[in-house]
Amino acid sequence: MLHPARAPQRRLALALCCTAALSWHAHSAPHSAGATSIPAPLESHEPAVIFQIESLARDMAAAAIAADRDGYLALISRTDEEFYAEQVYFANDFVKKPPQECAFRIEEVTLSDGVARGTMHMEWSMPGAAARSVSFPAHFLLEDGTWRYAGEVWDRIEGDRIGVLFIGDFAPLAERVSEAFSEIRAHVEEGFMMTDGELPRKTQHIKIYRTMRHLQASISLSYSDALSGWNEPGEAIKILANNRAQANSLRPLLAHEYGHVATFLLGPGATTMPWWVLEGVAELSAEKWGSRPDGLVKSWAKAGRLAPWDALADFENIEARWRGHVYRQGHHMLGYISDNFGREARVQWLTHLAQGKALDEASTAALGISFEQLDARWRATLPGHEPEEVAQPEPAAP
Repeated sequence: MLHPARAPQRRLALALCCTAALSWHAHSAPHSAGATSIPAPLESHEPAVIFQIESLARDMAAAAIAADRDGYLALISRTDEEFYAEQVYFANDFVKKPPQECAFRIEEVTLSDGVARGTMHMEWSMPGAAARSVSFPAHFLLEDGTWRYAGEVWDRIEGDRIGVLFIGDFAPLAERVSEAFSEIRAHVEEGFMMTDGELPRKTQHIKIYRTMRHLQASISLSYSDALSGWNEPGEAIKILANNRAQANSLRPLLAHEYGHVATFLLGPGATTMPWWVLEGVAELSAEKWGSRPDGLVKSWAKAGRLAPWDALADFENIEARWRGHVYRQGHHMLGYISDNFGREARVQWLTHLAQGKALDEASTAALGISFEQLDARWRATLPGHEPEEVAQPEPAAP
């Protein structure tokens, strides 16, 4: 736990960079709620305000190192609910996986009407891993006399129930993203039988990230896997794209991520259902603009390389060799359920899982068979494993 009472001394040490370690580690303590009060007008206190913004950035890094979730979230603005949801996921992750080293700093700060803007530099390393860094335009808000971090400074375009956020010269891409999303939206909503629910009325926000590093850092400090999109409950859809991306690549990406958005509305336990189910139904949502994994999964079955379902269930503990199976094998099973039991039964099955039921219980309730029976029926549609022939030694000469 960090100690706010010791913050001034620690900040002084940081400002003076007394040791090599202090130039890298952030040791200052997070602000207590309401601890900082800025009298008006801001301009007359500009140096003091900038110092407080700089201290706030250091306090965020200190909380991450200390795995102090509550201290970190006290420094985050709640004005944008989707951004705050991102930060809750970010903070929950560093509680489980605190960084070994971490330094956040803000430079080139400008002030205007209770808003501070500047360039945020994040540098960190996880235990046993190389240092990483990312920089982006960020802003802070003065709320009830306290400065809080409010995330990136985005440009945006608005459309019919959609807002696309981007940084820099990505306006043409943002327009294409908006158009592509309008093409996939109704299809995904229909697939989840949500055309008359809250989802079609919701304004969907999509954030475009220019670099993989920025997208990863927006998720958590520990995240290092390659990815092209991300979504968690309450968050905007996040995608990695460049100005050359066209509709044929944007549609399947957006349909996959919007499939996650729909899945998370099925019940409070949606994030705890097996990972292969989450990714399988998202891939099924994008199938219209992509392809079915039939040939690949059949080749795995023929070679005896189908994964055990339990090995595909836990996002936090997945062997590298099974990552592709999470998506392709999961997609194939979801397609099998849809083709053989129908859309309504598939949605009921997903809903039971999202409401906390185990696979067997959900399968019995929605499909009328156990999951073991479902798995057996699915496997019966695939080629049987054909063991490789072992060459027999030539008989010895008489």
